[in-house]
Amino acid sequence: MALARTLAPEGAEVATFLNWLANAEKASGDDAAAERDYREALRIAKQTGNREAIAAYTGNLAGLALDRRDWPAAEALAREALRLSEQIGRRELIGAHCARLAKALARQGRQKDALPHAQRAADIFTKLRSPSRLEEVQDVLKECEEA
Repeated sequence: MALARTLAPEGAEVATFLNWLANAEKASGDDAAAERDYREALRIAKQTGNREAIAAYTGNLAGLALDRRDWPAAEALAREALRLSEQIGRRELIGAHCARLAKALARQGRQKDALPHAQRAADIFTKLRSPSRLEEVQDVLKECEEA
């Protein structure tokens, strides 16, 4: 990252490295550092106009909010990430953000609102042949269908 910063301090490569670093920080339980680095990556992505990165990094912040059980923040971030992902048409991102949105809604007791998003995520991950992602959304889908 230091090399990337010397070449282009506000470049897409720096944002990518920050996102990777934030993923590692999140995995190690350092949510504060992860949030700081996700937000910095998002700021750079917005500055460079990289719409796919903006959608992905916004979604990563939604995932962090889910981990923190901040359901309203997770909902807002997932909605924004989904909107951006739909604009660029990247199905994997759309599926991930639908799954995050469904989980945020379900955790707020809004299973009826969550169900279409969970179904859409399951459909996308089935078509993409992504069993691990499909498995993640199955729990939320089942919870919504049982409600």
